[in-house]
Amino acid sequence: MLPSRTSLSQLDLGRSRWYVRYGAAAAFTGLALLLNNVRPAQSLPFLFFFAAVALSARICGFGAALFTTLLSAAASDFFFLKPRFTFAHGHTSLLQLMLFGLVALLISSIAKQKSEIEKREEERRAQFAAAVESSEDAFFNKSLDGTILTWNRAAERLYGYRPDEIIGKNVAMLAPPERVTEIAGILERLRRGERIAHFETERVTKNDRRVHVSLSISPVFDEEGNIVEAATIARDFTERKRAEEALRLSEERFRAAHAMANVSAFDWNIEKGDVTWFTELPALRELAPDGKFETWMKLVHPDDKPKLEAAIDRLFKEGSVEIESRVVRPDGQFIWLSTWGKLYRDEDGKSHCLGVAMDITQRRRSEEVLRRAEKLATAGQLGATIAHELNNPLEAVTNLIFLIRKNRSFDEKTRKQLEYVDQELARMAHMTRRTLGFYRDTSSPVHVDLANLMEDVLALYARKLETKRIVVEKEYQTHAEVAAFPGEIRKVFSNLIANAIDAVSSGGHITVRVRNARDWGNPGHSGVRTTVADSGYGINSADVSSIFDPFYTTKKDTGTGLGLWLSKDIVLKHGGSISVRSSTQQRRNCRTVFSVFIPAQDTAVSEGVPQARRMA
Repeated sequence: MLPSRTSLSQLDLGRSRWYVRYGAAAAFTGLALLLNNVRPAQSLPFLFFFAAVALSARICGFGAALFTTLLSAAASDFFFLKPRFTFAHGHTSLLQLMLFGLVALLISSIAKQKSEIEKREEERRAQFAAAVESSEDAFFNKSLDGTILTWNRAAERLYGYRPDEIIGKNVAMLAPPERVTEIAGILERLRRGERIAHFETERVTKNDRRVHVSLSISPVFDEEGNIVEAATIARDFTERKRAEEALRLSEERFRAAHAMANVSAFDWNIEKGDVTWFTELPALRELAPDGKFETWMKLVHPDDKPKLEAAIDRLFKEGSVEIESRVVRPDGQFIWLSTWGKLYRDEDGKSHCLGVAMDITQRRRSEEVLRRAEKLATAGQLGATIAHELNNPLEAVTNLIFLIRKNRSFDEKTRKQLEYVDQELARMAHMTRRTLGFYRDTSSPVHVDLANLMEDVLALYARKLETKRIVVEKEYQTHAEVAAFPGEIRKVFSNLIANAIDAVSSGGHITVRVRNARDWGNPGHSGVRTTVADSGYGINSADVSSIFDPFYTTKKDTGTGLGLWLSKDIVLKHGGSISVRSSTQQRRNCRTVFSVFIPAQDTAVSEGVPQARRMA
């Protein structure tokens, strides 16, 4: 509600009937005549008549003012100018009446103009008050101490207070407790004559609901230029704030979903050559900081560039395209990307490509590992088949050599040569049995001596160890037996020895220990601990934590990433544990040590272990 101001211009009889206007003019003249009869005013007979003319001009209009002028002149001539009580007059009286008429006309004109100015001002004020009252924005005035002076309907809708509930109260009641000091700061700025524009803050309604408002506050000056109050416009943007928050959460979910799926969307401005990523794939971070398409093209694997260029041509012809290609990182690693793109035009008619890129590097590696695993399985099966086929002929030849050696007719040299042949045949038979042992296993765990099992594995790698001149130090403890599947434990030992040989340079050494021990995690459990230590290049600390993960390898193109993962799985099935510690420091003799603990109890092996085992 806005205050109104009462003035003489509001007593407007200008549109009333003629007799009302002229009657009022006559009344003003009569009142002036009565006041002129007061003794002090008789010396200035025209004073009150001037006032009557001015009132008539302001209230009744210019015609009524002329009528008042004539009546006043007649009354002055009859009652106050000599000779009195007659309309006869001399030159002096006539001159006085003429001057009175001229001054009265001037007063009438000035009074009329002022009246019209005040009317226009009142109309503007009324229009402004109506606009404020009907405005969708909350509008209220307050004094410089914060007292609310006016309150429009929009303010009532926004804050919930009626004018009679809020006018006269301090504006601080609209602020939440943590923002009360904010009000004092605003009032201080207003006292300095500052204008506050689009200040976004939070306020509290009558029912304690919080709303987000944008405030525009201006100081109000009086006619002398002094700041007397402040006008406040408050615009509610709570819904906009909620929409922005919802949009922000949606974008965060969008980015999180893309990050989890290794997917990112991009927009390629074909004319400018700019590529904008909506979310950044971790593998592509900082590869092309300038965001230019040419920079991305330079990162494409040389073998994939012709395929990518053909895909771009297809995009321009068909409007969409899908391709798998590689990007080369500065460290030489490949990143496989599956990219889908579609052409569109923006509002300016410029061509863009909106696309989605997915990091499929892990999938590609997994596919390659599976292909290698299938080849290994096929090779293992083929080796087992060949070993099986060779076993029977070898047995026949062995028996034949045995019979020949029984013949006493051969000289000592021939018998010695036959003994060498028999030894080589025994070695070949032993190798075929070991090959079959890697492919087939027993149907249930048996008691095995892990020292003998390790010795068998070292015998298989004897040629490699000799070729690289690797010294093997062996420390075996007798009676190191556990209940286990020999073939599976042999796979574990084989994997550890093979890794150690790959890590050790020529002339290095490997230390193998097999001894009775207790479980580090549970000292109450006894068993056998096997350690394989090497003097190789060591494993980085960043790789140690992931060394047992599937498909994780430090051998780049030569490793499958399955050996240690399968080894850990086998050890866990036997109720044991496997661990590793490593260092890349050159001063250490043993840089990498793998420790395998197998419990001695027969019940340690997990139930449901398959009867037939396949080579990893």
